[in-house]
Amino acid sequence: MADPFGPIENNRKTLAAQVHEHIRRAILTSALKPGTRIDQNQMAEALKVSLAPVREALKELGAEGLVTIIPRRGAFVTEVSLTDLEELYFARALIEGETIYHAIPHLSDADMDKLQVLVDKMKDVAEGEDVSDYIALNREFHLRIYSALNNQHLLQTIRSMWERSELYRYRYMLLIHDTVRIHAEHQAILDACKDRDRSRARQAAIHHIQQTQRELHEYLQQEITADTTH
Repeated sequence: MADPFGPIENNRKTLAAQVHEHIRRAILTSALKPGTRIDQNQMAEALKVSLAPVREALKELGAEGLVTIIPRRGAFVTEVSLTDLEELYFARALIEGETIYHAIPHLSDADMDKLQVLVDKMKDVAEGEDVSDYIALNREFHLRIYSALNNQHLLQTIRSMWERSELYRYRYMLLIHDTVRIHAEHQAILDACKDRDRSRARQAAIHHIQQTQRELHEYLQQEITADTTH
């Protein structure tokens, strides 16, 4: 894995976008742990950039929920907690379940074919050590379904919750990595979509989210217990 705090290399992305990508990856891989204060000067020095792109990146990460900005104190990696996990995934199950229910009539046969390609690709890359490709495909799969509804307010809300979920989802894929179950759930969602069974698709989507929530809850509870006994 590349050093998340190595100097920025020139490419076609804006400097702020590159800084955002570096800090975001550091947060998701726990190079920057929850609750850590992000020293903007040290970050700028490590990445060999000025303070401006660091501030811009932190502002965007704050909007995504990965960073908490406290006036006069600075920017901190957002804490994870069982309460936050439960509230976030409860909201996701409600909103994404209803969204897929209403999106199905808008999905074409061509959409179904593209979705099947994504499910197959996820299965192929699932066993790799770098989960970034899998997470990108997973995101594309779900958002392609939701996008069929063409409701920008819903999409904005879902994308916001997904960004916040990355704090949990990334460690889930790294540590739990139950790829057989996840693939079966994705296929079940797609099969219900192909059958145009809106109720079954909604239930499959909700089950998928709730199952991930349960396993994350168990893992996070163990992590919290381990921390309090040390």
